[in-house]
Amino acid sequence: MMGQSNTTPTSNPRVMFDDEGDNGLVLCDKYLPVEILIEIFCRADCKTLLSCQLVCKRWKMLMFSVWYKKTEQALGKPIPWDDKLPWPALYLACSKKPYERNLVKNHSGQEQLKYWEITQEGGDHWTVEEPPLGVPELPQTEPATENKQICFTTSYSYCCKVQRINLVKEGIHPYILDTYQPAIVVSEWYSCRWDCPAEYLLLVKLINDENKVIYEYKFKDDLQGEKQNQWLKVSHVFENYRPGLRTIIFEHVGKDKLFWAGHYGSKMSKASVSVKIPKSIRHI
Repeated sequence: MMGQSNTTPTSNPRVMFDDEGDNGLVLCDKYLPVEILIEIFCRADCKTLLSCQLVCKRWKMLMFSVWYKKTEQALGKPIPWDDKLPWPALYLACSKKPYERNLVKNHSGQEQLKYWEITQEGGDHWTVEEPPLGVPELPQTEPATENKQICFTTSYSYCCKVQRINLVKEGIHPYILDTYQPAIVVSEWYSCRWDCPAEYLLLVKLINDENKVIYEYKFKDDLQGEKQNQWLKVSHVFENYRPGLRTIIFEHVGKDKLFWAGHYGSKMSKASVSVKIPKSIRHI
């Protein structure tokens, strides 16, 4: 319109990032070498680091090295270097610490039957004994906080329960599972009374992202004679299980062999599923 001016504000020209410049390295008018800045970042908590990598391109570029170093600090050993490793895999390793710990919840009955899916409850059903009856004390082989005298006990007909462990939800990134395929150790202590033989079965399945079984381990023991009245341990290591693993199904079954009313069947304690810290790249 006449008598009016229509001006368009001009924006400052975009400045390209200079790898050789000091953008992101000057704080409070003080220049910080990259090595010092990384050390500072490693002392920040994981949530703060998520915000730091949004500040500028320099900080974002440094974050991969920061996450690697912070992961090594959190785990006590490094994950083998891989340029293609997504940084969220390292963030999860730091924040959730899923490696070298027992992923089975309520492994011995501390919370009764919580977290377990009861698929078969024969006889007088499952029960929890504290301390276990008719057997010696459980071996004191675990960390002090895990050495409670407590176990699950079965009855005169088959008792079966299952726990599904979603590895991704626990904090293990799919890239780690597919590319590094870290070793997975499963174990459990089992026993039966001195006066009644029993049966024990352990079945562990590795399930892929299509909900198909890619590997399984089955162990069965007939607890009679010399095998009675003592704690035995079953253990197995899964390795080289191919890409796609996402879920582990841990299932144990038991019953007594004399059909006695009550809870004279096999006993289970300290169920464990532990994913080891990756040692090398298995699949590219």
